[in-house]
Amino acid sequence: MISNRSVPTDTLLPHVVYQDVAEAIVWLTKTFGFSEHYRYGEPGGPVSGAQMHLGNAWIMLKRAGPGSASPAQMGYGTQSLSVFLDDVDAHFQKAKSAGAKIVEDLNETVYGERQYGAEDLAGHHWLFSRHARDVSPDEWGATVSQPAVMTPQISPMLAVGDGSAAIEFYKAAFGASVLWHLESGGHVVAGLSVHGAKFFIAHESPPHGTRGPAAAGFTTVRIELFVDDPVAVHRRALPPELSSEVR
Repeated sequence: MISNRSVPTDTLLPHVVYQDVAEAIVWLTKTFGFSEHYRYGEPGGPVSGAQMHLGNAWIMLKRAGPGSASPAQMGYGTQSLSVFLDDVDAHFQKAKSAGAKIVEDLNETVYGERQYGAEDLAGHHWLFSRHARDVSPDEWGATVSQPAVMTPQISPMLAVGDGSAAIEFYKAAFGASVLWHLESGGHVVAGLSVHGAKFFIAHESPPHGTRGPAAAGFTTVRIELFVDDPVAVHRRALPPELSSEVR
């Protein structure tokens, strides 16, 4: 995912109110693709709260009680929640087919976001978005008080012998998402993301000093990927006959 100066992101943990937390967990998992981290509550009683995430977007679920209510209970909302995704188009189709109430169709905004809006079972308004362009706020009429400072990142570029085959391998083995893809004369250059970690692949070009490890006979770099469930990633990457042996 590229950065967008009009929509910088950082770490924020919203607490979202639901009348029935257990029901909300099921709905958010099925419709929006969230995963449950944990839940809590008195033994034998209703679920008081839970933590879930979609990629690197984390939320707390809280059961409605004195002093708190859901938008459905109040008859109106007071906030909107934005989640940034690598493949917002696929997420839109999944949410729509799962029955989510779409309140804003998938579109590209003047401030550089490809996004759509939906309401969940409790009336909370969600925006799911991907940075489509890096747009300075003053380009669409905003007044900038303090420029957004983007955190520097390093993304490795991997030389490969067959770009198309490499893309299919990373998608199948590691669940990679293709961020962008260029091809000319049989040479492929692409940006990919695995669990939010971005990297690039490019067709090897000995005249320009690049050669893949298979052609060179050795490698000069090791890439470490930090994920929530390394065992699941390992199992997925192995052939079916070996994946059952992973513990």
